[in-house]
Amino acid sequence: MQFKVEKLLFFDIESVSQYKDLYDMPEDKLKMWESYYDSFRKKVTDESKIDSEAMTQREIHQEVYRQTAAFFPEFGKVACVSMAFVTKGGEVRFESFYGEDELHILTETRKVFDKIEPLGFELCGQSIKLFDIPFLGKRYFINGMKPPKLFPTHDTKPWDLRVLDTKEVWQFGNNWSLGSLDLMCSVLEVDSPKNGDVKGDNVTTNYWEGKHEEIKEYCERDVKALVDIITKLNNLK
Repeated sequence: MQFKVEKLLFFDIESVSQYKDLYDMPEDKLKMWESYYDSFRKKVTDESKIDSEAMTQREIHQEVYRQTAAFFPEFGKVACVSMAFVTKGGEVRFESFYGEDELHILTETRKVFDKIEPLGFELCGQSIKLFDIPFLGKRYFINGMKPPKLFPTHDTKPWDLRVLDTKEVWQFGNNWSLGSLDLMCSVLEVDSPKNGDVKGDNVTTNYWEGKHEEIKEYCERDVKALVDIITKLNNLK
């Protein structure tokens, strides 16, 4: 197992709800969200925040929205994209685009992706085939933009994919095996990105509290963990 580290663009995204409050959503979108409510309810990550006896239906829906909107590009948006590449000298260089202007984030991110596409780079990240790439791709569509040329499309052949997914590397072809980034960091003794105050399950809350810099730092820790994992695997005897 050997990876061409100098030809990998490591990246990670952080997504949040499109609106601070569910009921800030335009009426037509709110009706669409309600029609998928059962699917969203199954995605709730912290049941302790929902008390069906003490909360009104409106409050429960608001909490479900807060916890789950970031999973769905139709109801979430991109708050940060962090990238890194490793120079031939072994230096890791980071670049992040973040804040409240999603269109700016997408525009600047696409510039980087399109710049590396003719240089033979591959995209590298954790679960990026299932989440990051599809999420970004849909947000480009929704914002009236074409996705980066490097992104796979509906008719991309498997052998033409230029994507290295660290979750797949860890699972060895077994889709049912464990493969979280935090788990890999733990067993490989790599610094975990989950050690700060901002974590995946509270990014939306932090975003609407204006903690954009903290979200960027968390996203970059994720990317650094990716670099450290691939580098460690590359150096095995």
